[in-house]
Amino acid sequence: MRFSEVLNSAQEALKGNRLRTALTMLGIIIGISSVILISSIGQGAVAFISEEFSSFGTNFFQITSGQGFIGAMVGGGNPITKEDANAIANESRIDNIESEAAFTFTTRKVSAGEEEDTYSIYGMTSSSQIILKPVILYGDFLSEVHDDGINSVTVIGVDVAEDLFGVDTNPVGESIRIDNSKYRVIGVTKSPGGFTGSFFNNAVNLPLETMAAKIIGNDAIQEIDVSVYDENQLNQTMDDVESFLRDRRDLDEDEESDFTLQSQADTLETIQNITGLLTAMVAAISAISLVVGGVGVMNIMLVTVTERTKEIGLLKAIGAKEQDILLQFLIESVTLSLVGGLIGVFIGLFGAFIIAQVVNIPFVISLVTVILAVSVSSLVGIIFGLYPARRAAKLHPIEALRHE
Repeated sequence: MRFSEVLNSAQEALKGNRLRTALTMLGIIIGISSVILISSIGQGAVAFISEEFSSFGTNFFQITSGQGFIGAMVGGGNPITKEDANAIANESRIDNIESEAAFTFTTRKVSAGEEEDTYSIYGMTSSSQIILKPVILYGDFLSEVHDDGINSVTVIGVDVAEDLFGVDTNPVGESIRIDNSKYRVIGVTKSPGGFTGSFFNNAVNLPLETMAAKIIGNDAIQEIDVSVYDENQLNQTMDDVESFLRDRRDLDEDEESDFTLQSQADTLETIQNITGLLTAMVAAISAISLVVGGVGVMNIMLVTVTERTKEIGLLKAIGAKEQDILLQFLIESVTLSLVGGLIGVFIGLFGAFIIAQVVNIPFVISLVTVILAVSVSSLVGIIFGLYPARRAAKLHPIEALRHE
């Protein structure tokens, strides 16, 4: 038989039972669309996180007390201080430092008029504006004038302003109350990015000295942020700062550091790795449905072989060879898987696009993933269609013609 005849025969067999063909492809469609959907959403999430972190910038690192963020929160040991921050800024041997900013934070009830709610309270220096790049909506940010002495002023986030003073209201000049003390609002800010929005949008920012004296009652700080001029030299600068702080704290070579340095780039890489791993795991689990779909293809093809035994015997009787029968059934199984795979790709991409629009993340299409999905669907057709095809090809023509 000519290849065109084999191809036409396979197509006619599939068209002859459209419902069975559609149901057979369903497992492949579900498997491929699930993998495409999850992969696209995962890659979109990574792109979103990367974009939002870049709004803060990756040219700075944090110094916290103890071992990591938890150590900074629970305190203990030898806490970092504002003097440490000043010493780092004044260390002439580390020439890549652009700016440094000390932070402390807690939560308190904040009220204005009859409105009251609980917010994060941050104590910070004016240099934090250089590092964290808040967007100023109204008024001004904290300045160097507010870094020394007790200044009862505050810069509040846009969400705080809306909660306490109303939507589209400029509260500059108004007052808020924290712990029975009043603070005059001098500015309203919002975060430069959505992912990090909770930092500025929902925060009440006070001068560091004011925070220490009137809110927490001590000079301890939880974090020092250090920005650099040359991001390519960030790791070297971190090493230099670590060595400087170890010397300042009189730590021996065999002693573990009682502080932690971590860069935004490190945090971003960690989040990207975790997100990528979770996406791969969920996509792999979804791919199990491809195996189920492949088993479905094999079962239907086995049934088809039984139903078309006489047809196979007739084809062999008029001269069809084993490879012709094998090729015809393989074409049928591969067509089922390939068409199902293409439909699954379309559904997966369409679903990923809709979800990306709803949750406001980038819509990312990975050409490699699409090609891999289509290739896998074709491979499923070959693997799970090979046994039924070989079984059909091995039928004896006389026994096949006698089959009832």
